[in-house]
Amino acid sequence: MGIIMRWEGEVCIVSGSYQAVESTPPRTTVELWCRARDGHSVVLLVEGLRPYLEIAPSGRPGTAVGVSENLESIRQMDEVISIGEPVEKWTELGVKPHWKVEVNQPYRIRNLRKRLESDWSISSADILFVQRLLLDLDLGPHIIASGEVMWAGDRAPEEFRAKFEGGRVEAAERIRSFGGSGLYPCDMVVACSLEGLSQTEPFPAPFVTFSFDLETSIKHNTVLCAAAVIERGNQRTEHEFKGAEKDILEGLTRLVRDEDPDFITGYNIDNFDLPRIIERAEEHAGKSRFEQAALCGWGRVPAVESEAKRLKPARATNRVWRLTGRIPIDAWWQVRQTLRPERESLRFVANMLWPDDDDKSKLDVDASKMDEEWANRPDEVMEYCVRDTHLPLDILNHLQSIARKEALAAVAKTTVDTAATGTTSQWIDSLVIRLADRENISVPTTKSGPRRRDQIAGGYVHDVKPGIHPWVA
Repeated sequence: MGIIMRWEGEVCIVSGSYQAVESTPPRTTVELWCRARDGHSVVLLVEGLRPYLEIAPSGRPGTAVGVSENLESIRQMDEVISIGEPVEKWTELGVKPHWKVEVNQPYRIRNLRKRLESDWSISSADILFVQRLLLDLDLGPHIIASGEVMWAGDRAPEEFRAKFEGGRVEAAERIRSFGGSGLYPCDMVVACSLEGLSQTEPFPAPFVTFSFDLETSIKHNTVLCAAAVIERGNQRTEHEFKGAEKDILEGLTRLVRDEDPDFITGYNIDNFDLPRIIERAEEHAGKSRFEQAALCGWGRVPAVESEAKRLKPARATNRVWRLTGRIPIDAWWQVRQTLRPERESLRFVANMLWPDDDDKSKLDVDASKMDEEWANRPDEVMEYCVRDTHLPLDILNHLQSIARKEALAAVAKTTVDTAATGTTSQWIDSLVIRLADRENISVPTTKSGPRRRDQIAGGYVHDVKPGIHPWVA
């Protein structure tokens, strides 16, 4: 373990986040969850990028007074690390000098922006820190990474495995000292600098997908049984869970953490399976986030109390779920977007896509009487549940949903997560901001410009919530 081992390889960035390291001086470590071209998963811990925003004098060029004094007062602010030399950039009012203000942590930018916006024109101030890394280095999702190996598990390249056998505690401590949060549930953890990242040609990443299904009690809302299928390459492995509800939830969580998938899928998991897992975990564990994590801690972060929030799936909007380091992708939503079928049930979609294939049709179990079916025919219900985990994988493969997300990420130069769950504006911003930076054009914040100032106040659309609602026209 005393010998520094280095690894270099091609990876596709699945998702990203960051760790704020309270040190002197403060550091920010970028976390990039990746799938290597060789098949194993990698967490890249990247150091060297500092959060920043840019400021320019308000008003038209040449009208500002007391700029030097104002800059000096900004230098004295607690969150400011340094101010760079001025760079002339184009704005809608003309060419003005812009200063790069480096900040101690990304989460401090918002407050600093509010303090400065009355006296300065603020730009490049609302770009997510992980996307800032891709923008500044002009990277897309497919990169070559080179760095020091801090952990290697059983699926890591063979030459690294033996060096880390029995060294989990020591590896976790080394990872924390670098700026990570501990031993990530991935095949490799690699520490690298900005110089260790470079662009490579896009390639089809060998993503791993986890598909699951729950069968639940109509009377009590409890989970009767569950099934999961892991698709790794061209191989699928089936896993069945029955018994006490708490044991079922713990078994699913262990499987996710052991198999380390990039994508989580199922049919209508956005509206049913994921909310039900959260509901039942909260029922068993109460308000303790860390105890809940044992039952639904599917996030790609260490299973430690400080990571309790990131371990648990969270709904970002009515449809999009966030799961740190992984990408939930509902086969139902992919069908709805791509095929727009007359009916959206799994039975209808399966019969529409494979009318003559009995292996891809739903089994004859009455889901509306699941308590009776489970009491009288448990084996048939479990087979039905397993079949319902294979079908979402078949649908995603038929629609090429994951390959299309990866292709979009390669074109837009975002993480695969942003391509899968982000918005059109995020994809366009990724390209336009790079062009603006190359041409020395100031990048305005989202809440500036004529569209925001002059927009008409009026109605807006609420997220649709499932249920029966009166007086819907």
